[in-house]
Amino acid sequence: FRRLVRDLARDLDKKVDLVTLGEETELDKSVVESLADPLVHLIRNAIDHGIEPIAERIAAGKPEQGTLTLAADHLGGQVLITIADDGRGLDRERIRAKAEERGLLTPGADLAESELLGMIFQPGFSTATSVTDVSGRGVGLDVVRRGIDTLRGTVDVCSTPGEGSDIILRLPLTLAIIDGLLVRVGQGRYIVPLLAVDAIVELDRQGAEAAGSNHFLFIREELVPYLSLHALFSVTDSPSPYAKVVVVLQNERRVGLVVDQILGDHQTVIKSLSPLHADVACFSGATILGDGHVALILDITHLLDLGQRHEEKHRRAVESAA
Repeated sequence: FRRLVRDLARDLDKKVDLVTLGEETELDKSVVESLADPLVHLIRNAIDHGIEPIAERIAAGKPEQGTLTLAADHLGGQVLITIADDGRGLDRERIRAKAEERGLLTPGADLAESELLGMIFQPGFSTATSVTDVSGRGVGLDVVRRGIDTLRGTVDVCSTPGEGSDIILRLPLTLAIIDGLLVRVGQGRYIVPLLAVDAIVELDRQGAEAAGSNHFLFIREELVPYLSLHALFSVTDSPSPYAKVVVVLQNERRVGLVVDQILGDHQTVIKSLSPLHADVACFSGATILGDGHVALILDITHLLDLGQRHEEKHRRAVESAA
């Protein structure tokens, strides 16, 4: 993409700096190949329509060199790819006028901003005033929408007039490869996303028993609440006497997950769960291990919420018994 940006900026007599973030984010090779065309169209559109000519940027008090940011990140159950520019932003009035002219929108219709900005992805839609080698033919952004739909993803548009635009591609995590920590709870095996792991420590059984029903451990001079995955998943096997605590960090919360055994790190190609399991929120997917067994991938955010509800229910039961 650096050569694409450099050549296009030279052809349009603009100065553009490409910034890439999140290069460590991994996707399946076939998905990356499917993303190539949509990303090319989005980058061309951002440089041609978004980033202003040098004179216009200087007049607006901006640096003469525009910035185009291409970023990738994991967020919850999705992979986010963002194409952001610091240009003029989308002209809502021009988009509305063009949509009304093409019969896509009833004159004066009340639309949410996301729906209005989403008009740019309609086939044949273009706000360019003249046809050039780069724009004006109405071919491009509809290719983006079709390509992302094929990958079962979504496209969001955010724009601030005079400050720039962000186009966010959201792809399901089922298309991603993540590094995980393979753990055992009873006879079941689970994957904890490695990005969420803060520490791994031995479970101090005596300290845990002394804490009673409060479920806190003293880790690195800090009290950390912990959840027993044995209790949470209703495992009937006896807990291991050598249990480990996987401390996860989520939204600045540190919580320990008690497991029977740490089996090691595991690079995971995520498979989606079937529609029958759509309401099982504490798992974001599954993966097939080398021996053919299936390991469920923990969704840390939902798991901690489930654990909090479980702890509150347990506390109320203890209080009522007392």
